[in-house]
Amino acid sequence: MKIAVPVEMDDLTIETRTGQANFFAIFEDDKFIELRENPKHSHNHEHTEHSQAHTNEHKNQVTSALYDVDVIIVRMVGENMAEALEDEGIEIVMVHQDDGEKADEVVKKYLAGEFK
Repeated sequence: MKIAVPVEMDDLTIETRTGQANFFAIFEDDKFIELRENPKHSHNHEHTEHSQAHTNEHKNQVTSALYDVDVIIVRMVGENMAEALEDEGIEIVMVHQDDGEKADEVVKKYLAGEFK
């Protein structure tokens, strides 16, 4: 199973806002395998009314970085991003700051069944 966690940098500190993350830390089960750049990070995101075109834009950006991911563990995810992830069949798992500061911590807890 491949798991993604939005992170700030290569120290794997979890980024609170998924769309603003610099990278996604990718894990194969509990093993960290790579850091993927978030193509949406450089996207000029203005708060707009929900539209299919806007959702499709998120979907295309997310798909390019998370094409083979089964689960994404996040603290916050916007409505458009959530819809795009769900459309791609990526399970969204919400965690809180007290669940861990680092991606590897929350992945291990997820695999141990501590989150749903």
